[in-house]
Formats: sequence, C-alpha cells, structure tokens
Amino acid sequence: MRLDRMSVSALEARFAVGQRGIILPLGSLEQHGAPGLLGTDAICAQAVADGAAARADGVSAPVLAYGQAQFHLGRAGTASLRPSTLMAVLVDVMTSLALGGFTRVLLLTGHGGNIAPAQAAIQEVMAEVSMGRLLLPAPLTVKLRTWWEGPRLTALRREPYGDREGFHATPSEIAIAMALHPEAQPEGWPAFRPLPADPLHDAGGDRHLDAARHRAMFPDGLIGSDPSLARAEHGHPLLEAAVADVAEVFAAFQAAPDHAAR
Repeated sequence: MRLDRMSVSALEARFAVGQRGIILPLGSLEQHGAPGLLGTDAICAQAVADGAAARADGVSAPVLAYGQAQFHLGRAGTASLRPSTLMAVLVDVMTSLALGGFTRVLLLTGHGGNIAPAQAAIQEVMAEVSMGRLLLPAPLTVKLRTWWEGPRLTALRREPYGDREGFHATPSEIAIAMALHPEAQPEGWPAFRPLPADPLHDAGGDRHLDAARHRAMFPDGLIGSDPSLARAEHGHPLLEAAVADVAEVFAAFQAAPDHAAR
C-alpha cells in the first residue's frame, strides 16, 4: 500500500491490529551518464519499496526524489540538497510519521550520497527523544538500507555484469529503469573505464569531492561501471530479486520485538 493513496481510516485500521511499519524510499535527481535517466535513483528506490511493502503487508511512502548529490552538480539536470537540508527534511518526515502512529521506519535509499545525512538524521531524532525534547506516542525504531545490498540481487547481477557493475550508473539500476520505462532506452554509452588500481583510490570517494574535481576524475559520469551491458529484459528479474531481499528485511523488522529491532 502507498501512503499517499490511503485514507486515514484505512491507516488507523492497520494501526489497530499492530501494523505500524513503513518504508520510506530515498532517491536523487542526478546525472547517470549522458544517456541515463536523471531520476534513476528515485525510480529504482520507489519500485523496490512499493514491491517490498506489498509483499510484506506493509506501507510504502512516496519517494523523496531529491538527495545529497553535490558532487554531480557539474552536470546538467542535477539538483542537490545540502547534507544539512536533507538531514533536516528526514528529521521532520520521520518525526511526523512517528507522531502519526508509525513505530518502524525503514529508510531505503537508492543513492549512496544519502547515507551519511540519513544516519545523522536518525541520530538527531533519537537524541531529541533521549533528551526529552521529543515525546512520541510509542517508541520509534529506524533502519537504513540500500535497495541493492541483498543476497538475491547480489548473486543475480554477478553473472551478467561481474566487476563491471561499478558504483554509479550501474548496469543493474539502468536495466531496472529501462524495464520500468520502456519509452526510454538509453544508447551511446562511452567505452568502459575501470577504476584506477591505485591503492589509495576510494571507490566511494566521490562523496567527498567537490563537483569540479569529481567531473575531472570521472569525465564520462560513470564510476567503474559499464551500463552498456544493461538490457531491459534484465530489469524485471533484478527488480524481483531486490524486492524479495528488502521484503525479507522489512518483514523481520516489523515482527521483531522492540529491543531486537535495532
């Protein structure tokens, strides 16, 4: 069930029988190589969240489509929130959901740049509770996950993509976006560029660079990925695997006693 498509009475009926979990997908509006859809992160996160919530008899929220992507601001179309802005938005949304009756919130991000602000936002909410400045009707527990980290998806994407999966504009996310939006079939990907063998190179270091240096380091917008391997027919099996992985986590999260839900 999607929260924005539910009535208050339907939601309160769920609360009455103890169903108080929600998946909040986090996306980003950013470049995914010249041919890729700018909304890929939001598209994937929403699809996985909706599918997992349906499978685990839970609720999914509308995706937060803007994320922390300052390192992509050297590319047309990217719109980024400051880390502090994203943190503040997440604090307000999580607090609102908790005040409205939800007790378990699974933050499901489709973009790695959201991870640090989301972790800080969770601690900010918990600090407000610990210091007695935020009084909630029931204890709130929050988990943060990416949609791509589960075992089913990891195994499924290994065969077609191997070490060319990379870290941004990955063939798996491009394939899912292609399957969900058949009207947009990207072509003209640049030649594959493996990441440097330099032992000091940090594959996640893009999160710590300014936009100009990020563009200089990754001129094609890709980070060790080969999205030319993506095919629309790969998309639905990959999405199904991601949904199964996240649904399993969400179901366990909803069922766990409060002290074990951390």
